[in-house]
Amino acid sequence: MGVFIAMAGKKIELDEDAISEILVADTDSESGSEASDFEDYLEEEEEEDPQQQQASAEVETQGATSGVLPTWGLPRGRNTNIHPFVGPAKGVKKSEAPHINKDSSPLSVMMLFFTEIFHLLVEQTNMYYQQHLDRQARPSCQLPDITLPDMMTFVALALQMGHELKVILHDYWSRLRQLHNLFYGETMARDRFLHILRFLHFSDNSQRTDEGEEYD
Repeated sequence: MGVFIAMAGKKIELDEDAISEILVADTDSESGSEASDFEDYLEEEEEEDPQQQQASAEVETQGATSGVLPTWGLPRGRNTNIHPFVGPAKGVKKSEAPHINKDSSPLSVMMLFFTEIFHLLVEQTNMYYQQHLDRQARPSCQLPDITLPDMMTFVALALQMGHELKVILHDYWSRLRQLHNLFYGETMARDRFLHILRFLHFSDNSQRTDEGEEYD
C-alpha cells in the first residue's frame, strides 16, 4: 500500500521502494539538500505514463463518490499470525499475585516466575542425591538436605561468577592473595556449592520410560 502526498495541487502516491529511496538519499545527503532530492523524485513521477495517471484518477474519483476512504491493511509478505489476546474478561479483577503492588521490589516480582522452579530444583536434587547413596555398595556419611535458601544462593553465586571469570571453579574460594575474594566464602562454603552442582537435577531418573536410553 502506498502513501499519498499532496504537492502543487497534485496527489502523488509513493510506494515502499520510493519511500526507501528517499530515506536513503536523506541520510546520505548534507543539510539543505533533502528538498532537492525529493523534488527530483516528484519530477520523475510527473513523467509517468498517461494511462497510469488516468487509472489513478479513476480510483480516486470512485473513492470520493462512494464515500469510502482507503483503509489500512496488514503489509503483504509479513507474518500476520498475531495473537488475538486483548486482555482479561470484562469485569474480572482477580489477581494471581495480590501481594504484588507498585511498591514491590524487583526481586519479589521475579520470584513470581521462579519460585516453583526453585522448589523443583530442591526436591529433585535431594532425590537424586538419595538415589546416589542408595546405589553405593558401602554407606557413606549423608550430607544435610539442600534447602530453598541453599538453592537460591547457589544460583546467585553462579550468576555472579559470570562477572568475575576465573580459570578454575576452585579459584573463587582460593585463599591466594592475588585471587582471594571474601564474597564467595562468606556466602556459601565451597564444598556445599560443589555438592549442589554435582547433584543438580530437574527430574526423577526412576520415572524414565526406557532405562536403556540416555537422558540429559
